[in-house]
Amino acid sequence: MLNYMYINFYPRKSTTDPEQCSINLRVTINQERLTLGAVTAICGLGFPKSVMIERKCWDERKGRVKQGTPHATMINQAIAECEKKLDKLYAQHEGFDVHMTANSLKELFLNGGRIRPTMSDLMGAFIDEREKLKARQSTIDTYRFKFRPLLAFLTARNYLTKAAEEFTPGILKEYRLYLITERGNGDRNADKSCQVVKTLLLWAAGAERIKINPLLNIRIRVDKTPNLECLTQAELEILHNADLMPDMREVADCFRFACYTGLAYQDMGAVTEENVQEIEGRLCIVGNRLKTGTEYCIPITKPVWELMQKYENLSIPLPKLDDYNPTLRQIMHFLGIKKRITSHTARKTFADWCINELGLSEEATIVAMGQKDAKELKPYRRTRPKRLLSEFPKEWLKKE
Repeated sequence: MLNYMYINFYPRKSTTDPEQCSINLRVTINQERLTLGAVTAICGLGFPKSVMIERKCWDERKGRVKQGTPHATMINQAIAECEKKLDKLYAQHEGFDVHMTANSLKELFLNGGRIRPTMSDLMGAFIDEREKLKARQSTIDTYRFKFRPLLAFLTARNYLTKAAEEFTPGILKEYRLYLITERGNGDRNADKSCQVVKTLLLWAAGAERIKINPLLNIRIRVDKTPNLECLTQAELEILHNADLMPDMREVADCFRFACYTGLAYQDMGAVTEENVQEIEGRLCIVGNRLKTGTEYCIPITKPVWELMQKYENLSIPLPKLDDYNPTLRQIMHFLGIKKRITSHTARKTFADWCINELGLSEEATIVAMGQKDAKELKPYRRTRPKRLLSEFPKEWLKKE
């Protein structure tokens, strides 16, 4: 026997009538005492939260309410259900040789958890914890999006009831193959999805939701080479001069505004007139990024000023992201620009413009983009030959 458990049902007198009482449950588990509450409230049978009886109706020896008294059947049924749930949890802990604690028992009993949670259980608990910690909604939505292919895989392979501790390296390899062959993911996206699985299990082990992390010694190599595709200034000029329908023109203007400010999608939606301030005698857009809280300072250039004049009070009609990206793809197809363009491409275009066209230093570009250091800038920058030639001593260059 690994664990010791003692169950005690006892009457708790009413604060208003000393002759009345409710029946409560107290458990001693491995020398830790835990009070779970009124049996009618915690049994899970949908009874009223607190059902009172007369104190003389409680049979201390049998641990039951005397038959023939009001509410006897209801309370005795609740007591039996509580005993059943506790016995089941105790048997599971003993069967898996898992040490019981008061906190773990309370969570399992009240929330209907499992002694060996599944991957879907962990995903739900992970999201719940982020919501309780009041994480940004965009962060929570991102995690939900990342968990979708994993849940689809578990469903397709009938692994929904398999314990998370049994998610072996072999199953992880099977998951990666599933992503590539059945969902059409590339190698890099598949590796990133596998990294999400490892992160989830690492969190679960740290939170003591699982006893063993089956992927603890597995190392996942994710190709860090980012997609640095962006628009050139010539392509931005084509976008500016294109004859587009009004709805598409608004989307194109939103994209151009982001290309010349480097603002992320959610930050662009939060910009107001209050963000336009004079810095060192120059008009700039200043603020803090919603994602990281890092401050940014973006000088207002001619293209940005023209858009600000076109849309007074910076009321640029930013569409929903589900409409924004598909419309951008339609526009690029119409203009004959064969590049994979999304809303995030604008930040890459801005970084390329700052570094290769304007010749700004990394430090200045970091401030404009609202980043903390050069490491965060790396996924956005790629020095092109134009920047090289602009810095190379002209006397050493051979002219045509």
